[in-house]
Amino acid sequence: SFSTPVFDSQLNAFYKQQASKRKSMFESALYSDKPSVSDVLLPIVAEAHCPSLVRVGSVGDGGKWVCNPWAMPKGGLVFSLGSNNDISFERDFQQTTKYAANILTVDMNAASKDALAGLSEINAKFVRAKIADKTDLEKSPRHYTVQDLMMKTGMDHIEILKMDIEGAESTVLPQFLNTNSVCQIMVEIHEIADTPKILRAVANAGFLLQKYELNAFWMSRGLCEYSFIHESCLEKYGATFLASYLKK
Repeated sequence: SFSTPVFDSQLNAFYKQQASKRKSMFESALYSDKPSVSDVLLPIVAEAHCPSLVRVGSVGDGGKWVCNPWAMPKGGLVFSLGSNNDISFERDFQQTTKYAANILTVDMNAASKDALAGLSEINAKFVRAKIADKTDLEKSPRHYTVQDLMMKTGMDHIEILKMDIEGAESTVLPQFLNTNSVCQIMVEIHEIADTPKILRAVANAGFLLQKYELNAFWMSRGLCEYSFIHESCLEKYGATFLASYLKK
């Protein structure tokens, strides 16, 4: 038999003692003109621990790491930005939470008949739009900021924000975070050169990294999925703070 550490003391202390070194390594990548994949990813570990962290959606490409989806409040808002007709995340999330969420799926391309039917079956809605840093209804498809899309729902808080918008995350995400309320973020970052500044911006907005996953199809480019939880939502979802090193 073996004993596990008392979580709030030994494990927390272990992460804290490494935090300054990790921050130094991370900032070296942040201030580098051309950071390598190893420069960026070697210092990266979780800043928060979620014992009920699960991968929701496709077992292969497309699944996202969510902390304790069973804690989703009834009627909570889920934004799924970028789907490309893959609605496995939405379907799995609703089935897991017994259809607790209000889900809005957004993609710049028209959804297939099968995808629209599948979303309808799980009480999710689809909007064709391109997520951008400025709303422009004259363009085709229409361009929306995340904030303006949220206003269309009539809600002022997003529980889960899933974002896979093919590189636009570098401008869209930092802009949105400073003025809006979100509990958890799952984002795919496509360019390794953009990764440190995006991680810093998300951390400065009060989010803690809980998981990252290297995309096996694009390992040489360092394309990764990152999962964050806001510090104000730790208790709600049963997560615990470890140590922070990504924020300024």
